[in-house]
Amino acid sequence: MFAPARLQLVGCALLAAFLVAGCGGGGTDSTAPATLTSAENGDRFHDSGSQRNQKGGNDAGRSAGSEGTGRHVPAGDLCQSQLGGFVGSMDGLRRRLAVGVTYDQYVAEVRGIRSTYGEIPTDRLQIDCLATVATPGEKAFNRYIEAANDWGECVSELGCGSEEIEPVLQRRWRIASHFLSEAQDGLKTAG
Repeated sequence: MFAPARLQLVGCALLAAFLVAGCGGGGTDSTAPATLTSAENGDRFHDSGSQRNQKGGNDAGRSAGSEGTGRHVPAGDLCQSQLGGFVGSMDGLRRRLAVGVTYDQYVAEVRGIRSTYGEIPTDRLQIDCLATVATPGEKAFNRYIEAANDWGECVSELGCGSEEIEPVLQRRWRIASHFLSEAQDGLKTAG
């Protein structure tokens, strides 16, 4: 009796946290390395200037399953359409990391993912999609951001080289990959 209520409460809390992730802001500083901030904290890249996609106006009346087409979209297809690009962009980064990227390439990739993240219609995510795809996807994204921050700090420090930063980055990327695989599995089961 209490388990479904707790699950619903946890789901609502996760949804609220995911919605709040779009709040916040940042400025630009072209003299310092890009500082990226965790999506969980609701902050943005300090130098991206992108805005979290906030739907308003006519979107408020749209049902979660219609996507504005006037027809019902199956839950799995809806989750794929809402989060597939975000998860896919992180998978692309993971593949590029296997062959190697520079710091600038990495930051550009993470910025691209942030843009995709900003397009997620958080106000229309279904709870199962939120729990099985969005949450692990955001956790993966946060690890990629943390790696960018660590790498940026190393780049700005005199004497910090690849032998110091490589183990830190590999650990962050390994954890991100784990969460990303969870999100991909969630997309498969949603569909």
